[in-house]
Amino acid sequence: MRSSDATRPPVTRRTLLGSAAGIAAGTVGVTGVASAGQSAVATVMTQNAYLGFDVAGLLRAESLADVRSIAGGFLRDIEPELYAARAERIAAAVETADADVLALQEAVLLRRQQPGDYGTETSSAATDVVVDLLDLIRTALAERGLDYTVAAESVANDFELPAETDDGPVDLRITDRDVILVRSDLDTADPEAGTYDDALELPIPDSDRTLTISRGYSAVDVTIGGVDVRAVSTHLESAATRYRRRQAQELLDTLPETGPVVVCGDLNSAPGEAAYDLLTGSLTDSYTALRSDGGGATCCQAKDLQNDESLLDRRIDAVLYRGPVTPTAIDRVGDRPGDRTAVELDGETVRAWPSDHAGVVGTFDLSGPPATATTPSPTARDATATTATDGTAAPATSASGPGFGTGSALLGLVVGAGAWLWRR
Repeated sequence: MRSSDATRPPVTRRTLLGSAAGIAAGTVGVTGVASAGQSAVATVMTQNAYLGFDVAGLLRAESLADVRSIAGGFLRDIEPELYAARAERIAAAVETADADVLALQEAVLLRRQQPGDYGTETSSAATDVVVDLLDLIRTALAERGLDYTVAAESVANDFELPAETDDGPVDLRITDRDVILVRSDLDTADPEAGTYDDALELPIPDSDRTLTISRGYSAVDVTIGGVDVRAVSTHLESAATRYRRRQAQELLDTLPETGPVVVCGDLNSAPGEAAYDLLTGSLTDSYTALRSDGGGATCCQAKDLQNDESLLDRRIDAVLYRGPVTPTAIDRVGDRPGDRTAVELDGETVRAWPSDHAGVVGTFDLSGPPATATTPSPTARDATATTATDGTAAPATSASGPGFGTGSALLGLVVGAGAWLWRR
């Protein structure tokens, strides 16, 4: 049974380090040396920050007029104050965990153009910023006295939708990014960012256009305690197993063959599913290495984030590793009702989750050969398996939550049905 909020402590660095073995100063690592007075212990956090609305609503469209109406609804639902409040809660989790590295997925940038010029011969890209979730998170971190640098960033998708509003036509531009933030006092090197070659190609009916739904990754070397560790953030396709598995293989092909590697991300694949199993054939899941009780569901809350009880029932967000790395602790953040934020919208105070996904925080000893994983200390607070909240087994579907989860998955299902799809 999951323990109550009253008995579950927050995920602090002290909690995460509580089960770590003592690290001797001066220990030689594969790619560096843990210098005297330094600690070769890395704390990493992964978080799908959430687009903020469900693009699957476009599937109701049977005409361009329908598309404009639905996209207009997206614009009306974008509440900058809510994004800022959610960013503050994510920053609070980062501060509490004292993360060295923060891997973000769906660090969305939303822009608009009014009047819209979608479909015209002189159409141009929207540039007026409505929400920059990455900037909001960095601002929230800075307000807490925390300084993180964007060490690597990839743009997975960048497209526009025509929207009809009370003030006339508006173009909504959605830019999806995978980002790695690193504490500014840590050295970084060899940043890398890209999108996977294997991407979902969606033909737009009655046209010669094809929309490519891309997924991406970003990576960088981070020096911690004299040891270089390759940190990676990724977001795999949610629509179909074959795309997700091929992207997982592409990801493996980008990783260095030697040295410590930590891969963070929204895999859209749970234990026992193809992409996850492929990745864990080469990498080790820190959660399964440290937990014998299963659990740790990370997806997904309601699309408006205002559900009272958690709806998390699948573990698709993970921190994987290989090389001379020893996981010492793993936990979730943003998964408890107490993690929600209160924000006033239209004169009403609502409580919302930080994201539709829980974040995952892991701590790793980089100072020597990997040790045999042991069960963590009782400070660990997870007890929910990849089961539904009613205790039944979670469905083994290939779709995840809102944002670029279910929306992308459902878009994949209508490729052959002649439904209207976006332009690139």
